Amino acid sequence: MPIRVRAKPPGEFIRDHLVSVGGIDYPQSIHRAYKAYLKAQGFKNGASRGTMSKYIWLANKMGLIQFDHAEASAYWNAIEDGVEVPADYVRESRPQAPSPRHYYRIIDPTDDRWIRLEASYRESIGIEVPPMMPRPPIRPPKVEKPPPKLKPPPKPKPPRKPKVVKPKPPTAEERVRPYEERLGLIVATLSELEASPSMELVAEIENEALGLSEDVLEAAGKARGTERTLLSGINVRLLAVLGEIPLLRNSVARYLASETATERERNMAALRAAIRVVREDLTPLPAEERGE
Repeated sequence: MPIRVRAKPPGEFIRDHLVSVGGIDYPQSIHRAYKAYLKAQGFKNGASRGTMSKYIWLANKMGLIQFDHAEASAYWNAIEDGVEVPADYVRESRPQAPSPRHYYRIIDPTDDRWIRLEASYRESIGIEVPPMMPRPPIRPPKVEKPPPKLKPPPKPKPPRKPKVVKPKPPTAEERVRPYEERLGLIVATLSELEASPSMELVAEIENEALGLSEDVLEAAGKARGTERTLLSGINVRLLAVLGEIPLLRNSVARYLASETATERERNMAALRAAIRVVREDLTPLPAEERGE
């Protein structure tokens, strides 16, 4: 998501929105409110639904929000013939439409991690993040002394017309960089899976790969030339990762079902091999191997 100097970043907006509505809301409502806010600030292209889901996932991952309850929408009730959401309903990892609305509750609105949500998450998993650039101080305008009253003021010289320097448009690599950074989050989750295998981490990897693939396909439909080629390459890597998810899930299941130390060691070796395959799918080939 591009840096918006005149608007709040997603994390800060999510925090302020949840506080303003009483501390609880569901992702689609937050997304609509953020799009309306960006439009009011003069931005034509708002945040996509997948991007907003990513920031809500990050906030939930860091414990800034938590799942509170589920409530059926009017469309869901119509499809399900008026069936109410059961009281013991458990949040789905990736709900399919039609599904109940998942409401989240804010935990601590005073937490400083809301300001730089994605950077705070990277720091929490050991990725180095550059510090926030300080804003330049505002210099007071110079006050010129008026000329003596006895002397007429000198005639001012006509000002020179400033040269208009048009900013260079971003390169294809710069426009694709946010998607590459999201691939880095999947790689970080793979490291977590290797350190502490669980089926929940496998589901997170699958969800992030699916969401990123949808965003990449949407961007590739509007792109041209090198940018479109780079986006297509990212999508090919994501499809390869999604194809290896069953292998990854089976490897974790076999490891968790190990009964002896020998089985656990053997199954961990198989799991590491599966993780290495997925990590290689996410890593782009060198230029000489691509034939460039």
